[in-house]
Amino acid sequence: MHILHLIKHSRHCNGNVNVAVDLACGQVRKGHQVVYASAGGHYDTLLDAHGVHRAEISQGQESSPLALARSVAALVRLCRKFKPDVIHAHMMSSAVFGYFASKLTGVPLVTTVHNSFDRHAILMRAGRVVVAVSKAERNLLLSRGFKPDQVTVVLNGPNGSPRENFGIPTDVVLATPSITTVCGLHPRKGVHDLLAAFRLLLPEFPNWHLNIIGGGPDREKLEALAGELGLSGSAHFIGPVEAPQPLLRQSQIFVLASYADPCCLVIPEAREAGCAIVATAVGGTPELLGHGEAGQLVEPGRPDQFAKVLRELMQDEEALREWRMKAKTGSGYFTVERLVDDYDKVYASLKRL
Repeated sequence: MHILHLIKHSRHCNGNVNVAVDLACGQVRKGHQVVYASAGGHYDTLLDAHGVHRAEISQGQESSPLALARSVAALVRLCRKFKPDVIHAHMMSSAVFGYFASKLTGVPLVTTVHNSFDRHAILMRAGRVVVAVSKAERNLLLSRGFKPDQVTVVLNGPNGSPRENFGIPTDVVLATPSITTVCGLHPRKGVHDLLAAFRLLLPEFPNWHLNIIGGGPDREKLEALAGELGLSGSAHFIGPVEAPQPLLRQSQIFVLASYADPCCLVIPEAREAGCAIVATAVGGTPELLGHGEAGQLVEPGRPDQFAKVLRELMQDEEALREWRMKAKTGSGYFTVERLVDDYDKVYASLKRL
């Protein structure tokens, strides 16, 4: 097939970019011809190395009507030259640009809703087929007026990603035994709840460490909170890394305290790394954890629940070992190879519509 991925950029630390990059590289490996159309960024050299063609298409970075019209015209020219079988849009602005290009060229548009919590996600209805990244997300989209026969489900699969070996390898050695989270540092990810839970546990387990991997606008605020809670020597802010797997493999327990997460990439990565997992039961997270079979689920905004479950893992080596094994079992499903196969089926379905 000829596949055109349409996305704003290819910058690091962005989940929908990670999925699009993985998908594009995996599709080339399977024999498809792929163009990644964006304003460019961090992963350009990775895309080049894997044989993905790149096209520079600005998508809303410039707000003037003339600039927007020029971008749509450039996208239409690209479609007429490349002759894609499908345009696959991954961001809200991309869905709008893709919609006009689809109407002008007759190429069907597929959209993937990566961030349903964004109020502009309604724009993803522009796709002939809309991909929800979990069953929970599909139900949410249907409740917002998306048509049942329009929305299908493809769970994310980051394991085996070419991004794992891209860029500068991290040489960070975590303080252990380790409870680790990997996330953006902003309110939706609930890191303040993890700090509160760890404060409840530290008097009983003074040798344990909380490692917080990621960057974001709340880093200074969260570091100050850790200091106020007396955690400065035990809670470590690592910052963003190219790929989290080497650090996850050093960790005993992975935690994620999100208030909303359609289908995060790091839980499958933590499963592959063999971490025991405790996460909030939001969005697609229960599906990623087999509804509690591969990891333990708690309510969002409840540090006391986190502390209770973590206490059992931290004080019982056998329980910790058992939950690490449960996480690892079945993690082979969440691969880029399976992701590519699932999207092949989505594209094939366009011929029946």
